[in-house]
Amino acid sequence: MRDYIRTITEVPDRRQELASQLEASADRICDLQERLMDGTDKLKPAEYDRLLDAYRAELVRYDRLDREMETLEEPKKAKRYKEMQQRQNRENREKINY
Repeated sequence: MRDYIRTITEVPDRRQELASQLEASADRICDLQERLMDGTDKLKPAEYDRLLDAYRAELVRYDRLDREMETLEEPKKAKRYKEMQQRQNRENREKINY
């Protein structure tokens, strides 16, 4: 994990990095699904559990990457913050200053 705040110029690079990680994760999920479906009768229970755990972990990783990608695409908090600031400024202008 990076221990500094990203600058605006790094956001496109991060999007590309996330897109490649998301694609790789989706490929691993497909591979694990195939191995789980094809080898259910051939695998030992311990090996099946290990593959199932890896599959679940990869799903969690994919969801985390997808959520981060969504936040980079549309910063919802910034829009809400801007609207709140505009409302506060408008209210402050309407107040009577003595």
